[in-house]
Amino acid sequence: MKRILIVHYGEIGLKKANKPYFVEKLRKQLKYKLEKKFREVFSVKHVLSRFMIELPEGFVEEEYVKVVERIFGIKNFKFSFVGSVDLEKLGEQIVAELPEARPESFRVKVKRSMILDMRSIDYERELGAIVLRSGFEVAVKMKAAELIIDVELFNQDGYFSMKKYKGAGGLSANSQGKLICLMSSGIDSPVAAYMMMRRGARVIFAHFHGYPYTDKDEMEQVQELVEILSDYQFDTKLYLIPFGFIQKAIATNLEIPGKVRTVLYRRIMLKISEQISRKEKANGLVTGESFGQVASQTPQNIFAIHDAVNVPILPPLIGMDKDEVIAIAERIGTFAISKLPCKDACSSFMPKSPELKANVHELRRYEENLPLAEWMEKALSDAEVKMY
Repeated sequence: MKRILIVHYGEIGLKKANKPYFVEKLRKQLKYKLEKKFREVFSVKHVLSRFMIELPEGFVEEEYVKVVERIFGIKNFKFSFVGSVDLEKLGEQIVAELPEARPESFRVKVKRSMILDMRSIDYERELGAIVLRSGFEVAVKMKAAELIIDVELFNQDGYFSMKKYKGAGGLSANSQGKLICLMSSGIDSPVAAYMMMRRGARVIFAHFHGYPYTDKDEMEQVQELVEILSDYQFDTKLYLIPFGFIQKAIATNLEIPGKVRTVLYRRIMLKISEQISRKEKANGLVTGESFGQVASQTPQNIFAIHDAVNVPILPPLIGMDKDEVIAIAERIGTFAISKLPCKDACSSFMPKSPELKANVHELRRYEENLPLAEWMEKALSDAEVKMY
């Protein structure tokens, strides 16, 4: 039988006047990702608040799932058979495609076009009866049935499937402008980037590395993480920014107390990221900060660090527990890489006892005596840019 991929969206259906914008973004993402993966031309049609994509013969369902489940804006999707709108014929077609392995229970669930005479519940009852008469001796269970025969009746056809997949939710990719994410090789920042991508942002990554004061493991891990995250948007850009020379200069400056180094490092990272945001016409910065998690994330230090720039800073993990962040990292596939040991820029030239309550006015005075403009220009001119 002919097969078709039916995709239902969630939140973007509530956008009222702006709905066509989000729908078109999602349509383009579906087409782009499928064609990139399978090297075929796909027609993605928007029909009655759902997308319909005709599938080629011999398609492998699992391979399509891997693509579609990573596209934001989707509530659920299913690989449906295209059947008849005639009740008896549709029932026979459903019976022909029932799984050989018998479930403990089943039910029929119908969503119909309003132009059809019968109610959805009547279709469910009649189709269920046809299935039972066929010798499918399985208990009917209206709640929590093991097998749900999912039927949609519209456009003079009956579409049915036996399995529904959960989508990634959120908003259509690249629908909310650009953001710059300060990216480390750790657990938090990849999850922060993912969460903002899920809200429709196109995320550009800025990684500050300590090479040659650290080895290249850090950069390699970051590139692996960015490659995973790039699957969630159209294309991805990564800035690899040398930062070790700045850290060394601050660490050897006797005028600066050792305990404030970490806060100063982060302020300068933000300042450089702000310059990248202007270059990329981005709307703000994303960080992996979690309130009170480490010394640099006390309320006083967060205030002192964020004071460094004049663009919005978005920390989506700010109120989350570490276990919650790890659960997301495991689900999206970044945790296995993030947990690998490596020496990163943040751990280089660290003080033994970092400041917990940095004074923003003192930090500004220290910066006045530093060649920040020269450092930032060198860091950006020596930065390597990679595309994914």
